[in-house]
Amino acid sequence: MKKEFAITIFFAAGLLCAAIAQETAMPSPSATVPPPALPASPTPPPARDVRISFVPPPIEGTISLGVYDKSGKLVRVLHRESDTDDFTIGHDALITEWDGKSDAGEDLPAGKYAAHGYMVGALKIEGVDYFFNDWVVDEDSPHLKRIENLALKDSNLILQTELASSGKAQISYDPVQDKLARTENSSVAETSRGKDGSHWTIANGEIQQLAPTNEILRRLAYQPNEPQPKAIASSDHEDRIFVLEENQTTQRVRGLTLIATKVDAEKQQPISDWKIDFEKSIVAHKDFGLENGKPVATGGKPGPDKLALRLRSNPLKRDKPGSVEVALGFDQDGSFLKTNDGLPLRTISDTPNLVRALIAPSGDKAIDVFQDDGAVVEQFRISNADQMIAFDCGDFDLK
Repeated sequence: MKKEFAITIFFAAGLLCAAIAQETAMPSPSATVPPPALPASPTPPPARDVRISFVPPPIEGTISLGVYDKSGKLVRVLHRESDTDDFTIGHDALITEWDGKSDAGEDLPAGKYAAHGYMVGALKIEGVDYFFNDWVVDEDSPHLKRIENLALKDSNLILQTELASSGKAQISYDPVQDKLARTENSSVAETSRGKDGSHWTIANGEIQQLAPTNEILRRLAYQPNEPQPKAIASSDHEDRIFVLEENQTTQRVRGLTLIATKVDAEKQQPISDWKIDFEKSIVAHKDFGLENGKPVATGGKPGPDKLALRLRSNPLKRDKPGSVEVALGFDQDGSFLKTNDGLPLRTISDTPNLVRALIAPSGDKAIDVFQDDGAVVEQFRISNADQMIAFDCGDFDLK
């Protein structure tokens, strides 16, 4: 529960925010007889703590506050999505301190600086959809970037994969329940043995089932523009196979069950009809764009770098509603909405290792976010995006 505090306003709007530089006093020398002289140690520099106080706008939410140099460049994110509990509560304001350092921990030069930020209200963030990867169906799905091989164990497929976030992994897939589960890595024997002592192989760009005498019983041919067979796993008690196929743009896994086998009268070769039990694909999308509000693997537009959002007015200052330019940011912890100059405003997701993100408007008060970790593009929607109020803490001198 947030702390409540009363603020009595006796000042004009210009006195709502203040910043006061403070220096730490050095202790007085001792009056006792000094000990034998020792090598002098360097005198630590005086503290450069700057006291910043402000009256928060009257809206429930979190506070993001930054320090800017005289050119308007953000030099320190002082607070990111902070609650009022993260500040010292004064008589008529919230209070925080800045140590005169940059985000990199370096001492900044003396001079004039400013602090201002945003109270971010009830923004609604929800997941909308997944694109280019059929294996990802919810937030708990492992993000399969690539499948290297497959085998059949009992009734489950064992997939040797590369994940977007954690390298190589072995994944078990239950085709009946359509569920993935991470398993302990172990050697899995090839499972190309078929029914009645036959075995399956990939030869001459097609899948073949061979009798114990190596006579071709069945074949599954591919068109040149289709993903081509790379690996196969088969059941030894029914006419069912699982195939890993790929080309430059698509990697696909299919489960196939034999319906019937006919003989081509002209070629005198067996031709089989197969039922597709399931099909899951991963589509290459490194340079995906947007078309009609949806991501497309090729073509489309890259989307704007920033969007202008209308802000709520600050009733304490009796100002008119302003606006702010927002953009997307991401780091090792996930993605976030930020001001165009870099101040983080609200976390969007905790998906790690993102490589690209696009932003697009969705009506007057909503934003669509499309983010890619190399395996899948996730879509999020930020609603009530106008529920933010800007505040200014004025200028101050750093000694």
